[in-house]
This record gives sequence, C-alpha cells and structure tokens, in this order.
Amino acid sequence: MAGRMCKRLVLWGCALMLGGCGGSSVETLRGPEPSDRDLLAAWNTAARRGAVVETLHGVEVTDPYRALEEDGETTRAWIEAQTRRTEEALANVAMPGAEARIRQLLAIGTLERPAIGGDSVFYMSRSAERERSGLYRRARSGETSLLVAPETWGQRAAIDWFYPSPSGNLVAFGVSENGDERSTLHLVRAADGTIGEDTIERTKWSTVAWLHDESGFYYTRYPAPGEPNYDSTQPESYFPRVFFHRVGAPSVSDVLVWGAPEPADFPWVNVSNDDRTLVLHNMRGWTASDVYVMDRGAQPESRVLVPDATHPLRAVIEGVESLSDARAVDDTLYLHTNLDAPRGRIVSIPLAQVEDRAKWTTLVPEGEGPIEDWTLTRSSVVVHRLDNVASTLDLFARTPTGVAAPRATSVSLPTIGALGTLDGDSDSERVVFDFSSFFLAPALYALNDNTLAPERLLQVDGDFDATRFVLERETVPSADGTPINVYLMRDARLLRDANNPVLLYGYGGFNVSLLPSFSRSALYWLERGGVYAVANLRGGGEFGEAWHRAGMRAQKHHVFEDFEAVIAWLSASKWSRPERVAIQGGSNGGLLMGAMLTRVPESFGAAVAGVGLYDMVRYTLFPPAALWASEYGDPAERSDFTTLHGYSPYHRAHEGARYPFALIETADHDTRVHWAHSTKFAARLQEAALDPTRIHFYMEKQLGHGRGVGLQDQVRKQLRTQAFLTRALGM
Repeated sequence: MAGRMCKRLVLWGCALMLGGCGGSSVETLRGPEPSDRDLLAAWNTAARRGAVVETLHGVEVTDPYRALEEDGETTRAWIEAQTRRTEEALANVAMPGAEARIRQLLAIGTLERPAIGGDSVFYMSRSAERERSGLYRRARSGETSLLVAPETWGQRAAIDWFYPSPSGNLVAFGVSENGDERSTLHLVRAADGTIGEDTIERTKWSTVAWLHDESGFYYTRYPAPGEPNYDSTQPESYFPRVFFHRVGAPSVSDVLVWGAPEPADFPWVNVSNDDRTLVLHNMRGWTASDVYVMDRGAQPESRVLVPDATHPLRAVIEGVESLSDARAVDDTLYLHTNLDAPRGRIVSIPLAQVEDRAKWTTLVPEGEGPIEDWTLTRSSVVVHRLDNVASTLDLFARTPTGVAAPRATSVSLPTIGALGTLDGDSDSERVVFDFSSFFLAPALYALNDNTLAPERLLQVDGDFDATRFVLERETVPSADGTPINVYLMRDARLLRDANNPVLLYGYGGFNVSLLPSFSRSALYWLERGGVYAVANLRGGGEFGEAWHRAGMRAQKHHVFEDFEAVIAWLSASKWSRPERVAIQGGSNGGLLMGAMLTRVPESFGAAVAGVGLYDMVRYTLFPPAALWASEYGDPAERSDFTTLHGYSPYHRAHEGARYPFALIETADHDTRVHWAHSTKFAARLQEAALDPTRIHFYMEKQLGHGRGVGLQDQVRKQLRTQAFLTRALGM
C-alpha cells in the first residue's frame, strides 16, 4: 500500500481502536507506519464490536459484522477507508492507453426498448456524445428526434421506463435520480417535446395502460403518506396498486382500481384495442401470476373505471403455480402461459367464456425452446422463442385453427444473437424490435405487411474490428451430468496454452436468460488478448420454467455446481489455469460470486462481485427483498433457513482460507440490494482470509442497482475493473 494513504488513515484507525487520539503526544504517532494488513485488522476490529450471536431454528448463528448494517459513524468511516484503499491500490496499475480505448468502446451507442405509438416508433438511445440514454421518436417519414433528455431533471437523472399512447401523441415516462429507480411519472407531447403538468410520484417500476381515446391511463404506484400500508421506513417497497389517472387532473384525484392482497405481489394492467376490456395481472413472486378481465361496459360514455358488482373481475387463471400474461383484442383474449407447458404456449379464448378452460384454443403450441416474448398484429401472433440460447422470431396465424404450424417460415434474423424488446400493433401488420449479437452493435428493425425480411431502421456504429474474434460454443457437464451451454469469445489467434486470461460471467436466477447480446466491456477484454465466456446456468430462463425451477430455492446448489463445472473446465480444456481465471457477476450474480469464493476459492484467481446478496439469513429484512422469497425461500421458515444458511456466503467464510483476489462493489443509492450485504461480506472475507490484502471493497456514490449509470460512470467502473483484473491475474 502506498505510504501516503497509510499516513492519512492511521489517525482514523487509531481513533477507532482507542476511542480517539486526543490525548496522544506527537511521539505516540511516530514510528513505523501500519501495514495494509494491520489497517484492515484495525478497521474490522472496530466494526466487529457489534457482533451478534443468535439461535435461529435451533442453530447458533454468528453475525460478527452486524454493526456494518447501520448507517452510523463506524460504518461510514469503514466504507470511506475501504473505498479509498481500493482506489489507491489500483491507481498506479500500468495499462497504457486504457482510459482512452475504454471510453471509445463504451461510447458506442445504445438502442433499446422500441414501442409503437401511432405512426411513430419510440425508443431509448444514447449516442456517443451523451452521458445517459434519452427518449427518442422516429416518425413514419424516417426522421428521428430526441423527445426527452434526462438531464432536464438534473445531471444524475435517468429515464427508467416509458409508454406511448395508442396514437403516439403523448408518452408517459418515469424519471429517477442517482440510480435509485424511484420514478416520478411525467407526460410529454410527441409533436413538440412539451412536458405536461401531470406529475405522479412513487411510480417505481410502474406500468402504464392508455385508453385509446387518450383521456387517461391506468398505472401502478406505491402507497403515499396517509394511505393504507404506507411505511416511511421502507417507501416504494411493497403493496403497489393500480390507479386510474385522467390527463390534466391532479394526481390526488386518481381513482384506486385494485390493490394486491400481499405486500410482495405486483399487479399490472393493459386495455383492449376498443377500450372495453381491462386485463389485470397479479405477479405472485417469480413463478406464479393471476389473470383477470373486467368488462368496462359497451358504451364509451357509460364505461366504468373500477370493478364493481355489475362489472366484476373474472378470473382467467387464479391461485395456480404458473406464469401467464394476456392481451385482449376485440372479443378475444390471447393468453401466453406455462400452465401445462413449461416452455410456454399461446392460446385464444372468447372473452365471454374466459372462465372455461375447455374454450382454450392453442395458437402457438409448446416448442423445443421457451417463449421469451410475444406480440400481436392484425393477422398474426409474433413469437420470440429461444433455440439453443439464441433468439428466433416466428409468425403464427391469429385465426383459431387448433394446433397451428407457423403461418410462414421464420423471420430471417441477421445472425446468432439476442432480440431485445418486441412490440406489435394489433390493428395493423407492424412489428418493431431491437437486435444485437456479441459482435454486432444494436439495431432497430421493423416488419411490415408480414414480410419475413426485417427492415433495418437504425444501426449503431462502433469502432472495433469484429473480424479479429471468433465465437464458439462449448457444452460442459455439471456435477449431475446436466449439460451447461458456454459461449466463448476470443481472438482467433489465441492458442490453448493454459495461459490465457479468462473472464467468465454468470447469473443463474429469476428466469433471466443470458443471450448472445452486444457487450462493450467484453470487447475491451478481447482486445487485450483475453477470453470472454458466458455460462447459461440453471435458474435462468434459457430452457423454460423447468430449467428455472432447477436452480431456485432448495435447488439453488445446482446453479453453484454448474458454474463450478465451467470454472474447472476452463483449466481442464487448457484455455487457461486457475490463477488466470476471473469470474464476474452482479445482483443475483453477486450472490453467485460469493458462493464461488466460499465454496471453491482455489479454482480461480479473481472475482468481481457487484451489488450482491451475501447474508442469506437476513436478506428479507432489507426491503424490497421479500419480493425474492419465492426465488430463494424465506429464512423465517425452518426448511428454507436450512438451505439458505447452508450456502450463505457471509456465513460460509472460513478462517485461513486461500481466498483469491476479490473486488466487492456496491452503491449507496441501490434500492434493490442493500449495501450492507457488501460491507459485511467484505469485512468477513478480510477477517477470514489467509491474505486479507487480496480482498477489496468499493462503494459507488450517487448510483444505484445498475440504473442511472452515465457514460463517465461506466468508464470509471470499467477502468477500476480492468486495473483490478490486471493486478490480480498478472496481465
């Protein structure tokens, strides 16, 4: 450690250890400066004074760093010292030209989330010269314009979501600051970019369903002060509700439509093309959802906003352990469900008979790969399905004809890659989607009049030579023989000499599919001569709901075993060796990193863990983590506790272990995973490690759970990551 840092921090360490140095003479502070190891011991000894031992379900559980959950003086000093230590340790790592090249690559533009509104297509994009993504409009003429710039609300503001009205005249969008995702809803007029006076707070993760006359919309928000279930200690965490807002009216007059019965439920709605049918969904965790419909009335002038005795909610699917979502068009409900079809199917149901499953007609049968997304046009059901962990796009006839084959051959996609957002217009044949691959920057495409060759509307350009690299697939058997798909990217000239630096990414949870999409940071790693790998683990959605369930709750060990198998294969295959392999993941992937560090620490050389969960015994105590109990289990339940305590990284750290280099990162405005997971885990690893100086902690300021990150934030983070990996792997 650089001596200048030791000089700055020795006084702080003395204050913590001795309760202040006010009575010490100058001579007391002279002598040899404390080593890096000594400083870490001092900081962690002070933090350990809050150690707690509890008996949970008959098991004695030690929590040595409980104090680091609290936002107090000790914690703030610990965070500041540890973050500064990491900054200074990495500041002088030699990487000539790194900052300029990283900036060039990360500045490659973004293009995502296209949505149709009238004759326009709206989408999010960040050009090379901008810090954050703005909301754009592409007119039918092809003219594009920036509709909403996030910096209008401040330099740390970000646009979280948006929903255009059916005609495209208005767009509802949410803005948050510092990456905390606590959005405020605004309206913008598409014709000239004028921001309306309508403002609705507490709309984190909101969904919006416009009426087609554009007089108002249904939306979701969290309880306000004075409303039932409002809790000032955990705002915008639980009990989201559906409201109706009339454009131009004050939000205090908005009508409550429906509230979920459980705090972790999440409702959302859409409206039929004739405004007559309201379709209400209620997500009950990550494996179940209910679907209801309400007939709002035949005549526009007498339609109701909320369910009542004469306009009841009728259950399509209720209380069943399956995932479903539905859309109504005219007199038909179209339902995508994994009920009796783990990889998904799409059925049509007459709206008058939605409660009778005998009336279901299969339009899109279950296939070999799972349905990832779907939309409707006037004549087709358009289906984004996965085929061996890559996107496909097919058109099926909307007319009920029993079990149907595709009405036409598959849409021709540019290459093996990932389709992002899919949107269609049920009153025309228009479809839009964004697409990218590992070596193909994002582009926006459209289908018109059922053509099978998509028209490219917009393409992001990038300054990189993709011809240098090759993409390969490998299949690695897990501990129980389950085949695990691995995407492997490298310079075509690399040899299997057991000496290549490898960066392996994994997630494995929440039904999330890791598809072969464009990665700017991976390009820099490849240009440096590294191998970049992505493992498709159980717990994800790559092969359907059975694949997801095989990696959740009591089966979570499969995720860890899958990743361990891939790590071991990287050395056995001679692509690398343990000390040259690095692993990376964030959020649920951060938990994966923690599990690898405490299960197989000698099988790799470095880990980068971002905004992760590590104390699985107490995770539900940090809002909104109760939302994840269906995925991980509830530690309040004995059987779940046994599983969670058994793999909880914070509790699995053991004394004297040869832990590899680890960078534990978090963010001060993260409203998904509390930063206390990272402070506690980093301290415990440092305490237990044979060489504690390998363990580094870093807290990002004015950032959240990956949202609201500006270009400069990305450059700074990537520089830190690359410097850490350079040092850890000896590059």
